[in-house]
Amino acid sequence: MLALRRLRPLSILGLLALTAASHPPRQTAPPLPHRLTLRLNGAAVPVDTAYSRIEVSSGAGKVLSLNLIRRDDPDDPGLTILVDEFKPVPAVYRFKEILSAHVTEATYRVGNDVAESQACGVNQGEVRVTAVDTKRQILTGTFRAVACSTNAPRSGKKYTFEGTFRCAYEVR
Repeated sequence: MLALRRLRPLSILGLLALTAASHPPRQTAPPLPHRLTLRLNGAAVPVDTAYSRIEVSSGAGKVLSLNLIRRDDPDDPGLTILVDEFKPVPAVYRFKEILSAHVTEATYRVGNDVAESQACGVNQGEVRVTAVDTKRQILTGTFRAVACSTNAPRSGKKYTFEGTFRCAYEVR
């Protein structure tokens, strides 16, 4: 009887060892780092990768939203680019196609500076999606946008934004 009591803990440990050996550890791909760059009028601007994000709405008429928050001013909304009728495939979305019912617009709000792409006359900006990984929900691409000041329209102050992105997107 004493011998059986000693075997029970050993047999349980043996079963656990066999179970662990039959299920090898899961191999997961290392997470990709957020890669977001932003240039404002040619000068590099540090991007806060913790608060910046890319979102894609669910449903038929998807909207892509790129939101880049400045690291030196994380309390302000920063640069937001919206792309209407987004399809999760590599493509180019141009700002000047607004009249064709495909809306691509940009807004910039930092401190007292407020600018919108629609405040400019002709806008040659674009969002270029170069790669889409729908399984891991990663978008890669570039953007260029011109936004004009709305708080001092007579000043004609223009902001030219350029940058790259490679990061995970959220579906909302």
